[in-house]
Amino acid sequence: MTTTATLIESTPLVNGKGNRTEHICVVNVGLYRSGTTTLAEAFTKLGLKAYHHFPSLPPHHLKKVLQDPQAAVQEWYSTVGLKEILKLVSEHAYICDGWVALLPFLKLSVLAEIELQAREANLQIKFVSTSRSVDETVKSELQHWVIHDLERRSELSFDERCRLEDDLRNRAIQHQRHVRNLCSLELVKLLPLSNRIQDTWPDILTTITNFEPLRWSKALTDVGVCNPNPSLPIAGILVTMRLQRNDNIEEATSSVKRLLDEIENDQLCRYLLVLGIDADERHSESASMLIQHLNEHIESSPQMHSLHLVTNPPRQLHREPFALCRVWDQMAAEAWTHGADWVVLLGDDVEITCPFHHRAFYRSFLDISNRINVPFGFGCPFWNDITFPGFPTFPCVGKIHYEIFGGLIPEHRRDSFVNQDLDPYLHHLYLKLGAAPCVTVATLRNGVGGSIGSSEARYVRIPAQGWRDFVLEDFRSYVLRFAPEGTPEYITLDVVVPSFRVRLDFLRSICHLKVPARIRTNFIIIIDNIDALLRAARDLTDDCNITIPQAEDILERHLAMSGNVVRIRCNESNLGASASRNRGINESAAEFILNLDDDLIPDEDLLEQYGNKLFHIDDTVAGLVGLVRFPRTPDMPLRHAAVLMSYLTFMFEIAEQENNMYTPAWGVTANILFRRTHIRFDPIYAKTGGGEDVDYSLRVTEACNGGRLLAVPEARVVHPFWPGSVFHLASHFHNWAVGDGALFQRFPEHTYWSFPNLPEMILITFPLCFIWMACWQYFQFIFFSISADFFVDLVCDDYQHRIAMVQGIGKDRVTEKRGNLFYFFAHILANLFILVLECGRLRGHIVRCNFTRGPFRRFDWHIGRLTNAPSNFRKREAHKFCFFVAILSFIWYCA
Repeated sequence: MTTTATLIESTPLVNGKGNRTEHICVVNVGLYRSGTTTLAEAFTKLGLKAYHHFPSLPPHHLKKVLQDPQAAVQEWYSTVGLKEILKLVSEHAYICDGWVALLPFLKLSVLAEIELQAREANLQIKFVSTSRSVDETVKSELQHWVIHDLERRSELSFDERCRLEDDLRNRAIQHQRHVRNLCSLELVKLLPLSNRIQDTWPDILTTITNFEPLRWSKALTDVGVCNPNPSLPIAGILVTMRLQRNDNIEEATSSVKRLLDEIENDQLCRYLLVLGIDADERHSESASMLIQHLNEHIESSPQMHSLHLVTNPPRQLHREPFALCRVWDQMAAEAWTHGADWVVLLGDDVEITCPFHHRAFYRSFLDISNRINVPFGFGCPFWNDITFPGFPTFPCVGKIHYEIFGGLIPEHRRDSFVNQDLDPYLHHLYLKLGAAPCVTVATLRNGVGGSIGSSEARYVRIPAQGWRDFVLEDFRSYVLRFAPEGTPEYITLDVVVPSFRVRLDFLRSICHLKVPARIRTNFIIIIDNIDALLRAARDLTDDCNITIPQAEDILERHLAMSGNVVRIRCNESNLGASASRNRGINESAAEFILNLDDDLIPDEDLLEQYGNKLFHIDDTVAGLVGLVRFPRTPDMPLRHAAVLMSYLTFMFEIAEQENNMYTPAWGVTANILFRRTHIRFDPIYAKTGGGEDVDYSLRVTEACNGGRLLAVPEARVVHPFWPGSVFHLASHFHNWAVGDGALFQRFPEHTYWSFPNLPEMILITFPLCFIWMACWQYFQFIFFSISADFFVDLVCDDYQHRIAMVQGIGKDRVTEKRGNLFYFFAHILANLFILVLECGRLRGHIVRCNFTRGPFRRFDWHIGRLTNAPSNFRKREAHKFCFFVAILSFIWYCA
C-alpha cells in the first residue's frame, strides 16, 4: 500500500546536503462550517489521510472559544499548540477544524513560526482557508450547536444563549478580516465555498499538491458540497382569529406582524403559517387585506416557508360554542401535510419572549429522539407559559403524532373535544415516555383571549368529559406501541392535598419535595377555606385588596419556587376533606394519586421511596400505604402520650407493622397512594375526616379486581400531634367517630356483635335509672360506671404494650422511660379519649337512625386480615364486661 507521504507529489528542496523529499500537509485555517468538511472528504477520495475533529473541551473552554477566540487559541498555542500541530502535520495530508480554525486570530508571526518548525522536522505546510458568507456561516454554526448540544455542554446562561448568534457573527467577521489580511501577505490561499467548487478549487489545489486539476475536479464533484447537518426543521405555526369588524383590520394586521417578527427573532427558525379564518369572514375585505399582507411578508422573509388558509366551520348563533379543538385539528393536518416537523397553536395575542425558541424546540425533539430511539418529530414538548407556569398551554406536537393517529385528535376521540382540554390531553399522551418536557427557556406570555379589541371571552368553554380517564388507555394502545420494545416508562404521580388551615410552612415542605427523574408530578392543593387563603396571600404580599383568583396565583407562585409544578384551587365554600380530595383527583390525570394531609412534614425522599416501589409492582396492586409517624420525645406531654396509649394512632403507623402482622387493607389519607380509578371519596363522612379513608380503600381495591395494598414504611411523613388542650383533642376524636360510624351501614359484612361498651351501657340503663333513681343517684351511677370502666381497662388491658406504643419502634424509638406515675395518668387519659370516641360513634348511629347495625356492634378495622380478630375481641370484651359488672356492683354496694 502506498503511504500518505508519497501520495502527494513531493517538492524538492535543496539544502547544503543535497536534495531530499519533504512530507507536505495542507492546513485549512478556515472557520468551522465553511467547507472544511467538503475539502476533507475530497482528500479522502484521493486516498489521503485527513483530520477534521475538534478535541473534547470542558465547558469554560468551549465558552471561551465562542466569546473570546483570540485568548482561547493563544492560551492553547502557548502551552501545547505547536507540538500538537506538528504531530498532526506529520501524520496527515490535510488537517482542519479544532484549534487550527482559530490560528488566524494569532499574530502573523505565528504562522511563519509554524512553517519554520515544520521545515526543521522535514515537513512542509501549505495554508489554505475555505470561506463562505458570514450569514451562511452563522446559520450553519447555529444548527451545528443545536445538533451537538453545545449550548448545554458549554453551560451558557439564558442571556448568553440569547447572544449566541451575535457571538458567532462577531467571531466569523473577525476571522474573515484576519484571513483577508493573511491572504494579502500570500501566507494563505483562499477557497471560497460555492456550488461550483469543482471548477474553482482544482487550480488552486494543484499549485499546492501537484495533483492534476482533473483529479481534484472529479474528487470534488463526487463529494459535492458536504454539509453533514440535515435540513432545518420547519415549525407549523397555527393561528386562528376573529376579525369581527372591517375597521379592526389594522389592529389585526399589526398583531399578526408582531407575532411573526417575534417568531423570526430566531434566525435558525423556518416555519410555515396556517391561518384559520371564520367562514363568515373568509371573503371579507378585512380577510383579503390580511392575506395580502401575509403574502407580501412571505416574499420578503426567507424564514417563512409557506402560507396556508383554513376556513373555520360556520356558527349559526352568536356565542355558539366555538369548536376550537376541531379547528386546531384541521390546521395541524394542513401543516403536517405541507412538511411541518411540529405544530403549535398560537393566539395573535401571544408574546414570545425567547429569541432562540426554535433552537430550543429543535434540541428538545433531538433529545427525545436520541433517548427513546424514535424518529425525529416524536413527542410533545411545550412552551413555558409564564402566565400559567407548568401548564402545557402551548404544546408543540411532532409530526410522528400524525403518523400514529392520522390527525391531531385521534379519530375515536373526535367527539370528546370541543374547545377545552386538548392541550393537557396531548401532553399526557407522551408524558409517561418522558417525551413531553417543558422547554423552560422557550418562554412566552399568553394575552387575554377573545376577539381583537375585546376583553370578553370569545366562546363558551366546554370541558372534555372523561379525558383524564381515557388518556392512559390511548397511550398504551397507540403511543407506546410506536416506541421500541422495552422503552422505560415514567411514573405519573400527582400529590393531592386538601387544606383548611393553609399553613404555609407545612405546604412548603410538601410542595418542595424532591421529584425523582423518572417521576412526573403535579402538586394539587385544594383550599377549603377562603378566608385562610386570602390571609395567607396577604401575608405574602402585604396587599389587603386581593381577589380569590389573585390569591390562588400568589400562593401558587410562592409554593412553586422550588421548581415543582403546583396548582392551587379554592372551593367556593367549605366542602370538607372528601369533596376537596375528589376535586384534586378530578384535576389530575396521573396514573397514581398520593393523598397527603396539610399538617404534616414529609421526608425529603418521600416520592423516591414510593417510586422505588411503583417500579416493581404489577396491576394487582391497588395502592401503597405509607408511614405516618407521630413524634416521640423523652419530654412528651401527658396528653400526647395518652393519644398513643389509646391506640387511636395505630392505623397511622400500620405500614411499620406489616412484617409482624399482615398486609393492610386500608390506610389513613394522611399518607396513602392509590391507583387511578373511577372511585371517588364519599362526602357522607365528616368534613374533618373519619371513616372516608376506610371506605375509599375498600372500594378502590374492589374496583381493581380485588387488588391489594402494600405497605411502604420507608415512605414516611411526620404528623405533629393535633394542637390544643385535652378538651380540643377529645372534641376532635368525638367528631372523628361521628363520621366513621357511617362505615357500619356501608360495610355490614365487616361488623360483628359484641358486649355493650360504657356509652351503650349508660344509654340502655337510662330509662330504668330514670324511673328507679333520683337525679343525683343517676349521676352517681354514671360516675361509678366510669370509674369501674377505667379500673377494668387498667387491669385487663396490656399495660406494658401501651407503654411500648409511647416509646415507638424502629429508628424513632425513644429508649428513655418516664416514671410510672406518668404512664398511669396517661393511661387514664387514654381511656377518657376512648370513652369520648365511643360516645361520638354512638351519637353518629343515633343521628343516622342506625339502630340495627350500629349499637352493640363493632367494626373489624383489620378487615379480616388479622386471624380471628372479631372472635378474640368478643372474648376479651366478655371478660371485661363481666368484670365491669362485678366492680360496678361492688362499688354500688359499698356506696
